[in-house]
Amino acid sequence: MESIHSEKVLLISSISDMTRILSQIENLSQIDSIFIFDWQQQSHDHSSFEYSKVIGIFDDFDMLSVSIEKQIEFLNEHFQTFSFFDQNEHLIKDLSKHTSDLLWYQLYHDVLCQSTYMTEDALQTMIHEYRSSYRENSKAIETIENFAREYRSEDALQWYLKKTFLYRMTNKALKVKNIDQLHVLRCFMKDLTQCFIREHRKLIETGKEKLIVYRGMKLSRDQIGKFTENLGQLISTNGILITTSDRLTALNQVIFNQKNANLCSILLKIECDLLHINGVDIIADLEEEYQMILFNSNATFRLVDVKMNEEITLIQLILSNESQIIKEKYINDSRRRIANISLDILFGQLMCDMGLWNESQHYLEYLFNSSQLNNEDLIRIEYSLGDVYQWKAEWYDARKYYDRAYAIIKNVQPKNIKESVYVLWNIGNIACEEGKYEEAYDYYRRALAFLKSNNTSKTTRRVLLLHDQFNSILSHIYRRFGLIFSNISGFLQSTSVWFRTRVWSKFDNLLRRKQETTNIEFVSELSNKMKVDEIYREVLDYDWQQWCLANMNSSVLIGAILRSIGRILNEQCRYKEALLAHQQALTIFEQFYQSSHIEIALSLYYIGTVFNCQEKHEEALDFCEQAMSIFKRYYPNGHLYNAQNLNSIGHVFYSQIKDNDSENKYQQALAMMRKYYSSGHISTIESLVGIGNIRCRQGRYDEALIFYQQVLNILKKYHSSGHMSTIILLNNIGYTKKQEGKYDESLEFHRRALDMQQKYYSSYYAALANTFNNIGNVLECTFKYNEALDYFKQAFNMQMNYYPSGDSSMVASLNNIGNVFFYQKQYNDALSNYQQALTICQTHVPYASNSVAFCMNNIGITLCEQQKYAEALEYHQKALDTLENNFSLYQTSITNSLSYIGDLMIEEKKYSEALDYYQKALTLLENYLASPHINIADILNRIGNVLYHQRKYDEAIEFYRRSLSIREQLNSIGSIDMATVLNNIGLALYEKADYDGALEYYRRTLVIQEKYYQSPHIDIANSFNEIGLTLYAQKKYDEALEFYQQSLSIREKLDPVGNINMATVLNNIGLALYEKADYDGALEYYRKALVIQEKYYQSPDIDIANNFNRIGVTLYGQKKYNEAIEFYEKSLSIHEILYRLGSIDTAVVLSNIGLAKYQTYDDDEALNFYRQSLTYYKKYALSIRFALINH
Repeated sequence: MESIHSEKVLLISSISDMTRILSQIENLSQIDSIFIFDWQQQSHDHSSFEYSKVIGIFDDFDMLSVSIEKQIEFLNEHFQTFSFFDQNEHLIKDLSKHTSDLLWYQLYHDVLCQSTYMTEDALQTMIHEYRSSYRENSKAIETIENFAREYRSEDALQWYLKKTFLYRMTNKALKVKNIDQLHVLRCFMKDLTQCFIREHRKLIETGKEKLIVYRGMKLSRDQIGKFTENLGQLISTNGILITTSDRLTALNQVIFNQKNANLCSILLKIECDLLHINGVDIIADLEEEYQMILFNSNATFRLVDVKMNEEITLIQLILSNESQIIKEKYINDSRRRIANISLDILFGQLMCDMGLWNESQHYLEYLFNSSQLNNEDLIRIEYSLGDVYQWKAEWYDARKYYDRAYAIIKNVQPKNIKESVYVLWNIGNIACEEGKYEEAYDYYRRALAFLKSNNTSKTTRRVLLLHDQFNSILSHIYRRFGLIFSNISGFLQSTSVWFRTRVWSKFDNLLRRKQETTNIEFVSELSNKMKVDEIYREVLDYDWQQWCLANMNSSVLIGAILRSIGRILNEQCRYKEALLAHQQALTIFEQFYQSSHIEIALSLYYIGTVFNCQEKHEEALDFCEQAMSIFKRYYPNGHLYNAQNLNSIGHVFYSQIKDNDSENKYQQALAMMRKYYSSGHISTIESLVGIGNIRCRQGRYDEALIFYQQVLNILKKYHSSGHMSTIILLNNIGYTKKQEGKYDESLEFHRRALDMQQKYYSSYYAALANTFNNIGNVLECTFKYNEALDYFKQAFNMQMNYYPSGDSSMVASLNNIGNVFFYQKQYNDALSNYQQALTICQTHVPYASNSVAFCMNNIGITLCEQQKYAEALEYHQKALDTLENNFSLYQTSITNSLSYIGDLMIEEKKYSEALDYYQKALTLLENYLASPHINIADILNRIGNVLYHQRKYDEAIEFYRRSLSIREQLNSIGSIDMATVLNNIGLALYEKADYDGALEYYRRTLVIQEKYYQSPHIDIANSFNEIGLTLYAQKKYDEALEFYQQSLSIREKLDPVGNINMATVLNNIGLALYEKADYDGALEYYRKALVIQEKYYQSPDIDIANNFNRIGVTLYGQKKYNEAIEFYEKSLSIHEILYRLGSIDTAVVLSNIGLAKYQTYDDDEALNFYRQSLTYYKKYALSIRFALINH
């Protein structure tokens, strides 16, 4: 159904099938009528089929056939389509490149009148075609044979009015602009047109001055609405219109048993002033009985009034001659662009501009094969076919036709300079689409060289000399550097690695020199590059407007070439130069066309894309919307240009984190694209990638990967295996795999991308730098910090070499380097890199509030880790203020700053304040994001954490489960983030002493971790430890020991020298062994833990104090009381330093010393320590029920 746009479908189904599908298809606009055939008479209850489109339920085949024939007859009479045209606006505009149905019918009529369109065997070809088509229909075959015997050219009108196959095929072909069918009918159509012309002359000769005619029909409510919206405009009927001068006859036409409630009865009333109508075919009174008046397909009318009432709607029209004026203006404006272009070739180009690419291709091929052509027409047909294939993204065939056109141009004297330039420019465009920027620029240069050879003015020679200088130096730079390709804006995403909710979505496209280049070589290359920049800027700074005033005939092509150069500069991230090129082109087009034109819209669109790359989102949106207003006027029913602009607007919204608005635009673009292309066409990939990016940011990774896989399949079909677009997509898939926690798979995709880059684009250093960053991010997630840091530094060095004065694209690399130092707890080094990133942001993109806030938050998080809470809060607050100044643009980004402040409050144990910030964030997210969304799940988890710290475990579990529910909706098979929430639920249940419940969630956590992580992994080690703790609480010490040992084994593999977390597991093993009365074993593990603690902690530290106490307790169990007292006293010494006023832990140690003193028969000392212990117990209002051992 998706491929049907201009026709109506009659659906015939069995009653069993219809029961299942009726509710789904009832609202499909393509389906006009539904017939249900119940040949087995299975159903007697027909109430469930009372839908407006159901004509009836039939158990007799003949009755079904009669009903279908009546409905087809009704549709043939009443299925009339109309097109509207705002003549007032377009009469003052340049109409070249304009598209409308009105122009199509005007030009088609005139093309039919040209003998060059016909061949001698056209009539016999038509007869043969229809004999074949109707060979199973004996009645139709009989009519065809009669036609073959009796037909004469002058009888065409009578044959049409007999309403045979000719009537049906002619009307249908005209309505849907079926050029193949019209080509078959071309001889008959030409004869029919000549009949109209003759009969019209007869009508004029009768002396009649005015006619009022009527036509009854059925229209939908939506169609009537279109009439109401277009009062005063011109209207064409998209085919031959049959009317009557008898009003009653017209009214009788709408009396028909039509059940569709959406169809309304319409009476057209048309006034005709015959004395003032020229070039429009109208004939009358051919059959006195019916008083019939016919209007040919080139007739147009002015819409005067629409009067609606309950029974019938009256639409008043006046026959207009303005279409002839519009047609002539369109032809003349087109010939300003292409001098003396023939009408038949112009008709083919019109169809191409309308997006009717297959029709244009077939028509031009028919034209090419129909007669002898002069060289000028042959050239234009060849490159027009190239245009069609370029629109269809069939670049090989497009290039073939352009090359053929250019070969003819070279051999023709005198040369047509404009057409040479046009062909070379288009060959350059194909190279650009294929990512071959060097080749593209070379063709643009050759196009300019033609202008140089044809213009001897000093200003022209000066400008073109600059281009030659530029090309000379550029040829050297290309050999060293290459160019950058980034076909899909915003394709790649990277993220700050310690908080999963952060998304860094800027794709960096930069150049750098090869690593093996010597310093002297690089200085030389950099000097040449600076010369290139200087020459390029001088070329772009040149006053092209003044040049074009002196060379108006070439100005449009100059503008087009500048726009193409601007596209390349934008892909190179040379945004200032790109903007200058596009603004020059815009000025030229505005000067040439004087009013809105499609070329102006394209320049506005490209300027918008540059602004979006510069993170100037509001300016980008403004230019895209200006472009869209023009596109909509030119293409009210949609076009590829409209779709591309919708994609750009979608990307702006994506950059602003307005996911709903963004996806809406991408979906609109995709739907529009599919009107012109198949679902697997290369032009659909930007929409698919855009939707995939949104899904990825929402945490719907499986859905994102489905979209990316669709794109990958399309790219395999259209491009070679090493195409840069494929490389970019592989990186994108790698990023998504990283977000899923599938790090091995992620690395595989990134390394596949890197292999292709090194093989096919070894000099494209910017793209290499991006891939280095991607690989570094994955290595960082697997705790391979040194390897990650090496990749990040290489990426940064590439960028630094190309942008010695700094550029905003360095921010991602600096943040990545800072992340590694953050993880390694080298906080000063991390801060240094974050500060550099912030400085670059504030210097180069101060308007990019989101990026500035991102860097500020990084600094705040690091200061928080250094326990510099006041400074950290200051940075987070600055970030929040920066975003709130543009609240409407950054609602969801504001929630990140609110969350980070909440995190800071938790560190300061200000739980109520933390909860307030998280709740504010949650309210914003729920207002601006559609659930389920990963960001909402994250903030719910954070709120759960606060409640956990407040020991409100039931409430915490409620929020954790809400977070879990969203994640399960986003990813039913589980994800690493889901494992985190499952673990949190387990922790809360553990605190509630629901050990069985805790074990269930810990084990669910472990299943996901073992699925996504390659062992050894620290998260798996943590889960083993938590399961061990729960089993310990259940007094299942042997099982607990088994899990503790598994946790320890992983940690030893990851960090053989040990770390603080390893000390925790060692202590836990010691505790379990103690409970089993294996005191020697317990002491061994406690002492191992103590060695690590004393290595990493600066004494005094409470963990060391606790371990001294544990060793003492174990020695006490061995009846080594004096040694126990020695360790107790070490513990007490640390407690007295850390807690001068005492604590419950201090009371425990004092009590333990008292017990040991008692065992050594030192009763006075024992009593003294008991009394001190009791004092602290009373002071802190805690019961003696707290265990002697501090776990």
